[in-house]
Amino acid sequence: MDADFEHELWSQTPDAILTISPAGLVLHWNSAAERLFGYAAAEAIGQRLTELIVPPDGLVAELRIQVDAAAQNQAAYECVRRRKDGSLLHINVSSKGICQADGTLRYVLSTNRDVTHLKVLRDAKMVEAKFRDLLESTPDAIVMVNVTGRIVLVNTQAERVFGYPRSAMLGAPVEMLLPVRFRGTHNAHRANFFAQPRTRTMGAGLELHGLRSNGEEFPVEISLSPLLTDEGTMVMSAIRNITDRKKAEQKFRGLLESAPDAMVIVAQDGRIALVNSQTERLFGYRREELLGQSVEMLVPERFRSRHSVHRDGFFSRPRPRSMGAEMELYACRKDASEFPVEISLSPLETEDGTLVMSAIRDITNRRKAEQKFKDLLEAAPDAMVIVNAGGDIVLINTQTERLFGYPRQELLGRPLETLVPERYRAKHPHHRASFFLQPRARSMGAGLELYGLRRDGTEFPVEISLSPLETENGLFVSSAIRDATERKRYEQVLQDANRLKSEFLANMSHELRTPLNGIIGFSEFLIDEKPGAINAKQKEYLGDILTSGKHLLQLINDVLDLSKVEAGKMELFPEEFTVAEAVAEVYSVVSSMAMKKRIVVRHNIATAIDQVLLDRQKFIQVLYNLLSNAVKFTNDGGRVFVDIELRDQGEHHEQQLRLLVRDTGIGIRTEDLGKLFVEFQQLDSSTARRYQGTGLGLALTKKIIEFQGGEIAVTSEFGSGSTFEVLLPLATNSTTRIDATPDHA
Repeated sequence: MDADFEHELWSQTPDAILTISPAGLVLHWNSAAERLFGYAAAEAIGQRLTELIVPPDGLVAELRIQVDAAAQNQAAYECVRRRKDGSLLHINVSSKGICQADGTLRYVLSTNRDVTHLKVLRDAKMVEAKFRDLLESTPDAIVMVNVTGRIVLVNTQAERVFGYPRSAMLGAPVEMLLPVRFRGTHNAHRANFFAQPRTRTMGAGLELHGLRSNGEEFPVEISLSPLLTDEGTMVMSAIRNITDRKKAEQKFRGLLESAPDAMVIVAQDGRIALVNSQTERLFGYRREELLGQSVEMLVPERFRSRHSVHRDGFFSRPRPRSMGAEMELYACRKDASEFPVEISLSPLETEDGTLVMSAIRDITNRRKAEQKFKDLLEAAPDAMVIVNAGGDIVLINTQTERLFGYPRQELLGRPLETLVPERYRAKHPHHRASFFLQPRARSMGAGLELYGLRRDGTEFPVEISLSPLETENGLFVSSAIRDATERKRYEQVLQDANRLKSEFLANMSHELRTPLNGIIGFSEFLIDEKPGAINAKQKEYLGDILTSGKHLLQLINDVLDLSKVEAGKMELFPEEFTVAEAVAEVYSVVSSMAMKKRIVVRHNIATAIDQVLLDRQKFIQVLYNLLSNAVKFTNDGGRVFVDIELRDQGEHHEQQLRLLVRDTGIGIRTEDLGKLFVEFQQLDSSTARRYQGTGLGLALTKKIIEFQGGEIAVTSEFGSGSTFEVLLPLATNSTTRIDATPDHA
C-alpha cells in the first residue's frame, strides 16, 4: 500500500494510530492520537514511546509486548497510558509488525482505543457486587478510584456529601470532587500512592477540602486504603465532612490564641497536634515546623530520655495538674537556648482520643526576681522565714540556719511551729490565721515575751516583725526574727542600774532636802525680820540665798521625778476633774510672776469641756511647766494664751484633750529646736544667765506626756513667740491604775 495513502487513511480513522520504529521511536502520530494523548504530532514524532506515554510501572510489560508484536507480527492487549497532563487512560492496543520485503521489521503499527469508560463500568459492576453492602453501612462517604483516577464506585453518603447523583460521578475523574486550586498536583499524589500503596491518612498535617456540585468548598478528612481486585489495585477513599469539627476547632483556636501562655496540644504518641502564636514567639519555631513533630524537640537534650516516661505516666492517669511539681523545669528554643518554665497539664477528650494540653509559661523574669529576693534575704541581718497560708515554711535564709541550728533542708516544708516552744504551739495556728485575715506589716505579739526554739531544744527570747508578701501563688507571710538575748540582758542591766540610781536619788534627795529645807526656812525667817531689823544689803544677800535654795530644791525634785519615769516607777491615777478648776489652780501660782512682768494671761476652754478623766496632778504639772515657761520667756507687757478643747482621733474616734500654750516671747531659733526636750540643755549661755532654770522642765514635761500615751510638739519664730501643742488621750475608767513598771514575768 502507498505510504501517503496509508497516512491519509490513518488521519481519518477515529482510533489513535501511531507507528514505532524497531528502536522504539515514534514515526507517525495521527490527529486522533493528538486528541487522545494531548501531544501534537511534532511533539511526539522522534520521541521514545516508552518515555512519552507509558507510565513507569508499565514500562517492562510494554517492552515485552512490543518485542512479541515484532516477533509474532500481531498483538492485542489492554494497558494504561499516560496523557501529557499526567492523567491516565485505559487503552485497548492492537499492535502489528510491518516488515520489509526481506522480512526485516520496518515498524510497528499501533492502534489505540480509549476504553477507560468501559473499564470503569466493568470495574464498577465487579466491585459493587462485592462491596456494596459493606460500603453502604459505613458512616463516611466512600469513593473508590482506579489507577487512572476514574471513580469506580461511590456510596449513598458520597452522593449526600458532594451533591452529585451516582451516575454523574461514576467514570468521572476524581478531581471533579477537588477545588480547582488543588487539581494540578493531585495526579502526582495519586501516582505516589499507587507506587507505594498502604493504608494511611491523606495529606497528613495539611488542610484538605472537598468541592460540592454547587461549587461550595468544605473541609474534609480522608483515609486511603489500597484494594486488590481481579482488575488490579484500586484505592478506597473514606471521606468525612469535618465542617462542624473545624468550627469547634476554630473556636478552640480562638481560645488558645487569647491565652497569655504558650499552648501546646500533644497526642498520645508525643506528636504536636496544635500550637498557638505564643508558642511560636516563645520557642522561635514557625507553626508548620512544630505540627506533627515530637514534643521532645521543645525539651533540653539532657531531659529527653525521661520525658516520654513522664508523658506515658500522664496518659495512664490523665488529670489537670502542674507538671514536675517542686522541680526545676526548663524548655529549649529553636536556637538551642534554654529557659526556665512553669507547665500546667490538662487532658483533652477528642474524637481522635485523649490529648494533653500544656500551658507553658516563661518564668525567666520571675526566677531573676526570686534570685534577687533570695539575695536580699541572705543580706538581711535577721533570720528570715517565709511561710504559706497553711503554716508551712517555704523559704529561709542562712541566718535562720545559724540562729535555730537547723540545716535548710530540715526546715523547708515543715510547720512553722517547729521553731515555737511546746507551750505556745497550741495557740500559734490561731494567731497565724488572724494575721492572714488582716495582713499588715507589724510587730508580732506587741507587749508580749516571745521565745524561739532551737534544734537542740534550748529556748531564747526573740523579736519578730511580720510582713504580708503577695505572690503569684497567693499570700505568704515574711517573718524577720531577731535574737533578743543580748537586748534582754542589756535591759536587765539597765533596769538594775535605774533601780540603783532611783534608790540613790531617793536617799540623796532625803539627805539633801532636810538641810536644804532648813536653809530655806531660816532664810525666809530672817528676810521677814522676825528676829529683828536688817539692812538692805543683808536682805539682798538673804534673798540670793533663798532663791538659790529654792532653785536647788526644784532641781532635786525634777531629777527625782525624771528618774522615776526612766525607772518605770511613775504611776497614773486617772480621776474625773473639772478642767476650769485645774487651770485656775495653776493660774494662782503663775499669776504673781505674770503680774510682776505686766504679762496678760488669757485662757479659752471649749464649752463642751466640763469634766475629763485624766491624772489630775500630771495635767496640772504639765500645764504649770508650759505656762510658767511661757511667762518666763515673754518680755514685759507681752501676752500668753491657753486654749483647751476636745477632739476625735483615729479610726475609732478616741477622744483626746488638746492643750495649746502660745506666747509672744523671745521665740526659739530653728537650729535650737532639737535641744528643747533634752535633759540639762539650755539654748545658750546668755539665755541661761538671764532666764534661770534647771534645764529639766521641758524634758520632764515631754516624758510625762508620752508616759500617758500623748504627744507634744512645738512651733516657734525667733523673736515673735512660741506655741506648744499637747495631745492627751482621755482615760476610759476612773478606777484604772496604770503602773509603768515593766512586766518581766
